[in-house]
Amino acid sequence: MSDQDKKQDGAVVRAMFNYVDPLHVPQSGLAFTFDHDWSGIPFITREMRIEDASARRTPASLTVEGFQKVSLDGLDLRDLDPADFEPRWGAAVCERIREATGADSVVRWAFSARFSERKTDARRSDVSNPARRVHGDFSPTEFGPVIRHRLCAEAIEAVARGRSLKRWIGINAWQPFSPPPYDIPLAVCDARSVTPDDLVIGRGSTPSNPDLAIDLPLFSYSPTHRWFYYSAYAPDEVLLFTGLDSAHPDDWRLVPHSAFDNPACPDDAAPRCSVEMRTMALFFE
Repeated sequence: MSDQDKKQDGAVVRAMFNYVDPLHVPQSGLAFTFDHDWSGIPFITREMRIEDASARRTPASLTVEGFQKVSLDGLDLRDLDPADFEPRWGAAVCERIREATGADSVVRWAFSARFSERKTDARRSDVSNPARRVHGDFSPTEFGPVIRHRLCAEAIEAVARGRSLKRWIGINAWQPFSPPPYDIPLAVCDARSVTPDDLVIGRGSTPSNPDLAIDLPLFSYSPTHRWFYYSAYAPDEVLLFTGLDSAHPDDWRLVPHSAFDNPACPDDAAPRCSVEMRTMALFFE
């Protein structure tokens, strides 16, 4: 570790990140498949410095870095039947987001569980392994002035009751339910270190449902990117991080994220197991 690293808050690890290679994106646009390798994405690898946000003197926040950990007031995923993860955990996360943002309603979709490849569960679906590509989940092409993302639009319609939206904020939720240390943690990038010039939009479809395609933000490498991860979570802690905020179209607040192989994790650690979903905090007229 360099002297510069030692001067920072907390611990630092270094790991390889897979960025899209903009020089090899077709002029016709980038189409790829949501298989375990995200086939079709030309990528380049870069070693990045990743700070342990758990050890920071000043905790990160949604309004500054674009991410923060919050408590679910004692809800421990390890005490739940997996069938209850989505309804109970999902509802608790949405309520916590509503409290944190002051939103009128919070809707959710795209719940999934992911597993380290050291578990056979990692192969149970197209998206059950860790996502090792630098990406976001809220594309400006689908979450602009008009919400074009079908699942999100349907969720909004179900709660709007004729009301018009005046603002919305896309927010991801992610939580491990395996104990630390994590062999394949999730890293998040400080939103302030990202610019719209870093963005490359890809159109992705899944092998199991090729007719369902979505636009996904991918990112090209920049030396200004500042990466963080949390080395440990309490059993009721969830990580929230922002997508686009309609009130700030020129200040993206879009947090790139990626799984990475943790070089500081011992070989006998439990394989990482986690749940995640996408949400939208809604503010009505």
